[in-house]
Amino acid sequence: MSEHFEQDFATSAQRRRGWGGALLLVAGIIWVVLAYQLMAPFEAGEDSGSRKCQSMLFYEGDEDPTRAEASWDDCRAERRWPEMLGWLGLSVPLSVGGAALYTSGATSLRMREYMAEHRIAAAKREARKD
Repeated sequence: MSEHFEQDFATSAQRRRGWGGALLLVAGIIWVVLAYQLMAPFEAGEDSGSRKCQSMLFYEGDEDPTRAEASWDDCRAERRWPEMLGWLGLSVPLSVGGAALYTSGATSLRMREYMAEHRIAAAKREARKD
């Protein structure tokens, strides 16, 4: 009976740890995509009239003011901040939930290993007494 309970406990802990890792992976992918969109230069507009845009994060406005403003408006329209913030907002509960599940599963597995070591040591002590 006890062995069956321990197997179920270990299976549940491994499942929690796996789901936590998967949620952390999804959140990490979202962060990588957002970082790329913020840091990488890109092209805005139609294929024939596309403009080269600097990265959203490292924009330097040292071009001709009128042309730079028009270009910057096109670039800002191409990469919309509300959508990017929405994805970032989605990644927060994913990462928090993933961290909690992974930590819970890993801690449960470690506690099971510790208890097994403790039982073995106690059995050895009992064997020495007899």
